[in-house]
Amino acid sequence: MMFDLPHIERFDDEIDVSSGTIQPFEHGFITTWVGRRKTPFGHRLVRAGRIVGWICEGSSATKLLGGADARSALEEAEKNQHRLVASTCSMHGLAEIASLLPEAFEFQADTQGLGASDTLTDRLFARNISAVLQALSDYDHVRGALAADQGIIIDSMGDLPGKAEELSATVASLSDAMNTQQTKLGGDGNGYASLNMGDASLLLASSSSIVLAIWTELDANHARLLTDIAAKLDGEIGTYAEGSASLPDGFVLREGKGGSDAVVSMLSAALEERVTGHLKAGVSGKSVSLALNNGLPVAMAANGQSFDDAMLGLTESKRILKLHRLASGTMVSASTGDVSEFTLKQFVESLSTVRTRSEKRRDSMMHRLMNMYGFEIGLDDVRVIRSKLSIHVGGQETAQSLPTAAPLAGVDAGLRRRLEESEQRADSLMRSNASLTTQLQDAEKERTEALVRLDEIKQSSGEQTNTIQSKNDELNRVQVTVSESRASMEQAEERADRLLRRVSELEHQLSERAAELAKALGDTESSAALRDEIETLSNQEANTRADLESNAQKLSSIREQTELEERRLRSLEEQVSTLRERQASAQTKSNASEEKIRAAQARLDQIEAETLSSRRRAEEEHQRLAEDEARRMQLHSEMRELMGERKELLTELGNLGARRGNAETELSGLIARAEAITEAHEEAVADIAEAERLRARLSEEPLAQALLNDDSTFRGLGPVLERLEHARTLGYSVVLLDRAVERALQVVQSTVDHIAATPRHLLSSEVMTLLERQVPQTAGAVRGLARWSVQQRLENQLGETVGHLILDLEGILEDYDRSITMLRRMRNVLDQLGNLGAPPEEIEALRMNCMRPEALPSVAVEARRLIRVALDDIYLEADQRDAGEAIALEQTAQVLEELLTQIDASGLTKGVPRGAMWDFQRDGFLPFERTAIPVGQRTPVMNDMMENIQPTLVVEESVSLDSEPVVVELTDEWEEMPAPVDSEATETANEEMQSVPIQEDRADLEAELARLDAERQLRSPEVKESKQDPRLDALHDQLSELDF
Repeated sequence: MMFDLPHIERFDDEIDVSSGTIQPFEHGFITTWVGRRKTPFGHRLVRAGRIVGWICEGSSATKLLGGADARSALEEAEKNQHRLVASTCSMHGLAEIASLLPEAFEFQADTQGLGASDTLTDRLFARNISAVLQALSDYDHVRGALAADQGIIIDSMGDLPGKAEELSATVASLSDAMNTQQTKLGGDGNGYASLNMGDASLLLASSSSIVLAIWTELDANHARLLTDIAAKLDGEIGTYAEGSASLPDGFVLREGKGGSDAVVSMLSAALEERVTGHLKAGVSGKSVSLALNNGLPVAMAANGQSFDDAMLGLTESKRILKLHRLASGTMVSASTGDVSEFTLKQFVESLSTVRTRSEKRRDSMMHRLMNMYGFEIGLDDVRVIRSKLSIHVGGQETAQSLPTAAPLAGVDAGLRRRLEESEQRADSLMRSNASLTTQLQDAEKERTEALVRLDEIKQSSGEQTNTIQSKNDELNRVQVTVSESRASMEQAEERADRLLRRVSELEHQLSERAAELAKALGDTESSAALRDEIETLSNQEANTRADLESNAQKLSSIREQTELEERRLRSLEEQVSTLRERQASAQTKSNASEEKIRAAQARLDQIEAETLSSRRRAEEEHQRLAEDEARRMQLHSEMRELMGERKELLTELGNLGARRGNAETELSGLIARAEAITEAHEEAVADIAEAERLRARLSEEPLAQALLNDDSTFRGLGPVLERLEHARTLGYSVVLLDRAVERALQVVQSTVDHIAATPRHLLSSEVMTLLERQVPQTAGAVRGLARWSVQQRLENQLGETVGHLILDLEGILEDYDRSITMLRRMRNVLDQLGNLGAPPEEIEALRMNCMRPEALPSVAVEARRLIRVALDDIYLEADQRDAGEAIALEQTAQVLEELLTQIDASGLTKGVPRGAMWDFQRDGFLPFERTAIPVGQRTPVMNDMMENIQPTLVVEESVSLDSEPVVVELTDEWEEMPAPVDSEATETANEEMQSVPIQEDRADLEAELARLDAERQLRSPEVKESKQDPRLDALHDQLSELDF
């Protein structure tokens, strides 16, 4: 029975399904209804206006036809009375239908771009491999199949061309070799391989180390076979939280109060975002979780509650709803959770009626839920029906090998050769006929022998049955005898026990009497008589015991005989079962022999008919050979031309196929871009409409009118904005510029707030309505006066404020450009200091801060300190060197001294740099605020803004895996040297010697340095210039460009 496909809406226009026709809708399907049937006959799938898939009923109610077979069947059925109904759906919906019915597409290229889906082999190996082989046994086109893991057989079925163990190893090695070659040829390792072998075909599919080999008929369609098996074995393997009473929490996307409407809202958001997770209601042990797979409800976990109780708990308004997203790759299916009665259709019906009494509300909620899940509900129905149907897997066209043509010789030689070949063929056919006749006779003999053996087996089985019956009777008699023997033995044992007890009592009494008599009489004769009597009794006791032992031996022998008879009975039963199996196998062999005989007889008749026809054909060939020889040369030339044309056509077809794939890819991309542009256009239209509505509403406010109608005040911002954008592209920090712009906006905002301080209650809607009713002229005058006042204040005060702020921003930008220039030069100075031996960690820290203009004062201070240290080192080295080297170091010292002078002149090292940017960095106020706005009316500066623009250094921290991090602080390693006075240096050295012994050597060093400077006058500017050093000249040239 054919099923109906889910749809979004019907298409009522006239439909033309002829070949090559473009349909008037994008995606959907066309259903064919034949006669007065209540179910459809078939469907045509439409993609991008073209019919790309066909599926319809087959020869029976449980068979389906797909692809070209379905197209032919639909065209044949539509010759009678029929009607066509078109339905549209989205591209995603068409992709879902294509994943359920892949056999409907005649060309697999038409399914490309519909969406990512698992391959046929992945869907097949997700099931139990033994269940797959069991399902394969139901197909007529399947001869046999086996599954192997690393060459070891797992399971097999049907008729195999050899032993299963040998075939499993062969198939595994062949699959590994094909996978290796496929990877080398650019494949991804997925898919399957089909091998045509004479009248049969082999399907090879592998996943990891497991290989599945299926032997089918030559015309079997392997793709349809795999899809049909996967559809029959519908189900998921190893799903997330299978059978669990509660689902673990994930990442919470949304959270809110409970209720039916809240649940629907959460589900709508989950469907839009394609969430795989669960919707949880409540946090206690009675919480209810609704499992979601790509936004679709698939299962429920309710801690053991029924479906109705779970729905009541899910929609309870007192509970908190949380939408959880699980980790990527989590598989959620219908087996997740513990509510076994859950279906999407039942959930939609229950959610629309669980806490709703009004019919209209039920209808509206049902309509909303069906818009969300109606298509998926229809897909579930199709999935259930499809799993009960099977597709026709036969009818696959197989290519035949081209005939080979050999050059022909002359006419006479050809006639002679053909005649000889015909005679040889006739002789071979006669020999084969004779051999087949012999085989037939042998088969008849084997059949007769098999019948004789079957009769003998039947007779022997009858005799064995009689023997078994007699043995059974004998066994019954033996069992009766055994039971009687057991009863008599028990009686004998009881009697022997009683006799033993009686004998012991008599012996005791006898011994007592004998003692008494011996005491009383003391006669020797009476004692001898008593002794004889005691011996007699002892002999009787021994006889009794011997009888008991013999009876026990008889009982054990009877038991052993019974066990022997039981074993014989079991062996006879086993012999009977083996005889029955032999009889069944003999019967099977007999039937097979009869079938072989009939087949041989049919083959013999066929060979005789072929022999006669070959003789007639040989005679006809003798007659037509003269005519055919002249035509054959012409046919050869035409064949060559046709083969050339065929190659050209195949090449053109391949090119057209490639162009078609590229065109479809480009078309899908253009469609996606068109849809995105359409959505953007619709959003833009909606934004424009919203802006128009806001503008219409704001047009009644005087302040808004003034702001909307007069924009000449803000035209001066263009160059400033361009310079700000250019500053962002330089790669330096723009924190100061951003904070300056924010401060300017705060000033503008305070000015606008001050202007908007006009008494708004005079312009309220209630007051103006009352004035218009009572005094219309007064209302118009008040509105006009308020508009004029606000507009005048905007033109004067706001325009003046914005102009001053623009000038301030331009000043800050100029200082920013100068600071960038100075940072670049400071970076060059740091590079040279690094070459002179300055500490590399400090140089690297300062280089890292050379990208932050706001840290320029701190960088200048640290650079001055490094220069000072370098000068001190130069002076120390100059004292230890000869005159020539000391003069060269003196030149370097002069350059560094000039650089120190320039840095000090800029004011950066004294903490008070000059410029608008540095003034803004100190207090956070723009120049316009300091000069034009009183202190009490200024907008306060935020503390976080002041912290962001402070001239602090960013110091790089060293990270070690073996030790804890240590904060590196840049500290002064040298102090400023005092004036070179001997007395003061000596006194200072003496004081430090008494207080701090560690600084004694330093004081002495400073005193000695001062003395040497005084003697040699190394720092006097009148020193004659010595030979120039090119490295010093290069450093001097670079430092001379510094301009503060």
